Amino acid sequence: MALPPFKPSIAATLATALVVAVCLRLAFWQLERADTKARWTQEQVERSSGEPMSLPQVLGLDSPANYPVRVRGHFDNSRVVLLDNRVLERVAGYHVLTPLHSESGHWVLVNRGWIARGDDRNVLPDIPPIDGAVTVEGFTYQYSERTFTLAEDDLSAPSWPLRVQKIEIDALAGILGVELAPFEIRVAEQSDIESGAELPRVWHDPVMGPERHQGYAVQWFAMAAAAFIFFVFASFRRRQTSDIQDKSS
Repeated sequence: MALPPFKPSIAATLATALVVAVCLRLAFWQLERADTKARWTQEQVERSSGEPMSLPQVLGLDSPANYPVRVRGHFDNSRVVLLDNRVLERVAGYHVLTPLHSESGHWVLVNRGWIARGDDRNVLPDIPPIDGAVTVEGFTYQYSERTFTLAEDDLSAPSWPLRVQKIEIDALAGILGVELAPFEIRVAEQSDIESGAELPRVWHDPVMGPERHQGYAVQWFAMAAAAFIFFVFASFRRRQTSDIQDKSS
């Protein structure tokens, strides 16, 4: 049996064309993002594989993120920052960031690792101090300015330890009354700097990897194909229905 003529409506054609065009644009955009992330990731791997740099050396770079660094100095144990909503093995907790005054005279936030929140959110955990001069090895890390938070931090009347939803270097520098390096140092996983037990350090990269962008691209391509197939099928059915109505009248 021959197929009925393919005569879609103008409205359906325009709507389908718009949907397919948007889906394809988003698919190719995700592929572009995947390529960008792949090149960025390779660049970061090459950076982090080098010899540790001094803090002044890193501060002299135009783009100081993800460089290995070694710095010696003293921690300011009286003013610890707790970065909220950090989860490790499904347990809620904080990242512990303590200002370090380096022997070169610079201040930098050092992310010492993770600590559990405890059952009562209103009770902040005890942060073990690190006394005396210490050598910190790790890598520099810069937070995205587009970090999503459920609420803005109220830094008008800070109390210590200071719990925050995101790290804003300039705002924290103002509270601390010092000039902070524009990044934090994430302590290397195998470093030994704590006075007691070492804090867990599992540095998952929060940036979406290229594989996820590629997966999103496949989904957008599939949606474009589904919209086109539905359009074709609906157009044939529409013509069949019209023919049946014409014959019965």
